[in-house]
Amino acid sequence: MTSTHTAGSPALYAGPFNTAQPLGIDRGNYIAIQSNNPAAAAQYAVENMGFYLVHADSDGRHYLAGHGLDPYSLVYTPGEQGKVDHISYVVRDAEDLLIAEQRLAELGVKTEAIAHSPLWRHGPALRFANPSGQTIELTPGVLVDVPMAALVAEPQSTPAPISFDHTIVRALDVAAGYEFSSRVMGLKESARIVAPDGIPVLGFFRCHTLYHCYGVARSQYNGLHHMQFTVKNPLAVHAAFEHMKQRGKVELIWGPLRHGAGHNVVFYFRDYTGHIVEYSAEEEIILNDATYAPRVWPITDPRAADEWNLSHVPEAMM
Repeated sequence: MTSTHTAGSPALYAGPFNTAQPLGIDRGNYIAIQSNNPAAAAQYAVENMGFYLVHADSDGRHYLAGHGLDPYSLVYTPGEQGKVDHISYVVRDAEDLLIAEQRLAELGVKTEAIAHSPLWRHGPALRFANPSGQTIELTPGVLVDVPMAALVAEPQSTPAPISFDHTIVRALDVAAGYEFSSRVMGLKESARIVAPDGIPVLGFFRCHTLYHCYGVARSQYNGLHHMQFTVKNPLAVHAAFEHMKQRGKVELIWGPLRHGAGHNVVFYFRDYTGHIVEYSAEEEIILNDATYAPRVWPITDPRAADEWNLSHVPEAMM
């Protein structure tokens, strides 16, 4: 599918970019969400979302691990209910943090270097803010040669989130969000869904081969659109959905379905703080960086959102 570029639309980046000085982002690491009751939020995630509570520190943070190799994939920390504390991404080593800090300084981006993180089992980190106001963190973490879900054995329980792989942020200024994703974070655009005015309503950005680790949604306000965790396969998606549906403890929002953009099999629900959570599998892998051109989906094509049912995007996700 193609689209004519308009003056109001961010530049369509084709193929690899920022290859000379990328930030070195390797993959998603974890997301930390503030809650007025982190213990209750963590208990909800254990009882309803399939996470393991692996630690609670003296400052009230609760650390939740999935079924992958990361020490934790979700953290609930004391604070304003539902506010994003930070979104963490893996870099390969501490030297990459120094390179990223220099790169961001050259771009005029204010950073905070953290030599000794107060978080549990956490190395040095570099933090900076995106245009939507969320804090992005880079830190050394678990390195894998393939997506985590392909690496680990199939969990024997359900739901069974394996790893945090992406988040989508809401942006009042979608052009600024696109520039930040590509020129600051050094990510490659995989696709966009565009409105009739030619301006994207949703854009997907990747660091390596997995379709996206970060995305930008055009919105009436800045904030978090959703956070995503990968499960093993489509059977695990359906099993998790049916489990939640039968128990009736979770607000289900949309799915199961297969997105056209990304081709992942997904469903959406809310966590304790009210945030939208995606569980998904079979996300598209992009191997031909040198020749890949980001795909453009018109919002008028229902297959962009739902190839199976051609359903409309729920109001909660607009």
